[in-house]
Amino acid sequence: MKQVTESEKFLFDIQGYLILRDAIDCDLVEALDHAVVQNEAFDHDESWADGLPVVTAQHFIKDHNVEHQVRLNGLPRLNPIFDRLIGHPSVLPYLKEFMGEPQLVNTWSISKYEGRSATGWHHGLPTEEYTVRDSVIRSPMLNVVTMLTPNHPGDGCFIVIPGSHKKNFNLNPRWRTAGLNTPGAIEITGDPGDVMVFTEALTHAGAAKTTTRRRTTLQYNHVHRNRACPMWDHHNARHYWMSPSIRERFNPEQRDLTRWMDYTIPDRTVPGSERIDD
Repeated sequence: MKQVTESEKFLFDIQGYLILRDAIDCDLVEALDHAVVQNEAFDHDESWADGLPVVTAQHFIKDHNVEHQVRLNGLPRLNPIFDRLIGHPSVLPYLKEFMGEPQLVNTWSISKYEGRSATGWHHGLPTEEYTVRDSVIRSPMLNVVTMLTPNHPGDGCFIVIPGSHKKNFNLNPRWRTAGLNTPGAIEITGDPGDVMVFTEALTHAGAAKTTTRRRTTLQYNHVHRNRACPMWDHHNARHYWMSPSIRERFNPEQRDLTRWMDYTIPDRTVPGSERIDD
C-alpha cells in the first residue's frame, strides 16, 4: 500500500486538504460519469420515505430541489460501479493515515448546471476535533471528492479557506454566501480523475456556476469508527446503510470500511423502515 509522504502530511496539516492528481483512471471515471447521467435521467421510487418525518436536511435518492443542481444519494444502491471508489488504493492510505480507523458513512454525487449560485460556507466538524499529537494527524471526519468532469474556473468548483480547520474566529456572517469574494478563499480546480481529500473541520463551500457545461463530483464521506453519525443524522440513515445483498459484492477492504453496518439493524418501529433493506 502507498505510503503517505512527510510532505503530504505537512501540506494536509497546514492546508486542511490535499489534491491527488490523476488518482482515478480515465476508464473508471467515464463509467462513473455514465452511471451518474443515467441515474439523473429518471425519477426514482421514493416511496421508502412515505410516513417518515419531514425535516429540513432530509435527502431523497434524487434531490432536485435546488435550482440548477441534481444530487444523488446512496450511490452503491444505484449502480455497482460506485463500489469501485470504496477503499480505492489511491485514497485508502490517506484515510488510514489521517483517521486511523475510517468507516464510510455517506456517498453522493452533485451535478451543477449553469446558473447555480454560490453555496454557503460550512464545515461538518468542530475545529477543536482536528488534532495533531506526537506527529499523528487525526480528523474524525474526512471527505473524499472525485472529479468526474472538468473543474475549472467558473464551473462551480469547491472553494475552501485554507487553514480554517484551525481557525480561532468565526467567519463574519456578511461573507456567508460570498464565495470567492470571501477573504482568504481559493478555488479547487482540477480535471477528471483528480481527487480532493479534506478534513470536515475545513470551512468550505461551492462557487457560482457560470459555464454552460455540466460539472459533476462524487463525495464519499468517512468518519472514525467511534462516531455514530446515523444517530444525529437519522433522517438520512437509509443512504448511509447498505444491505447485506449490496455488501456481499464488496472486497475484504471494502467490507472492513463498512463494518459498522454489520451491527446495524433497521428499527422496525419507525414508519417506512420495512423498505430500508432493499
